[in-house]
Amino acid sequence: MTDIIELSDWLKNQTETFETKKRLLVFTDLIHKPTGEKVVEGFRYFATDIDTLTAAFDADDLDSIAGLEYALDEDGDADTSAVCLLVAYTPSGAFLAAQPQAFIDYVPTVVREPKYLTASSDLRTLAHALDQSN
Repeated sequence: MTDIIELSDWLKNQTETFETKKRLLVFTDLIHKPTGEKVVEGFRYFATDIDTLTAAFDADDLDSIAGLEYALDEDGDADTSAVCLLVAYTPSGAFLAAQPQAFIDYVPTVVREPKYLTASSDLRTLAHALDQSN
């Protein structure tokens, strides 16, 4: 089985669209060249099985992904689970890339190659809704 490249590395390898800019001595930012915006990377945990998430992901159906039940704790706040979607986007919604991840034997494991996703609704709003890290 071939290794699946992780979302961050996949974006960095697309040098026509993204560039890395050094910040301070050790930190770097990934910049979306067409808009000049810093790429935001985040994640969303779901209260569903990985097959449901990957089916929507494989169908390029971002609206269905956004409609899946999010993992929430007893207070209704974002929580963790064994099913996660890694996301990368620009604040303006110029693009959204994603990659499903499952925790297998407590190890985060990407289960599909990353890809760009589109939506019939506002991509900016969906990108921000899918990122529980902000």
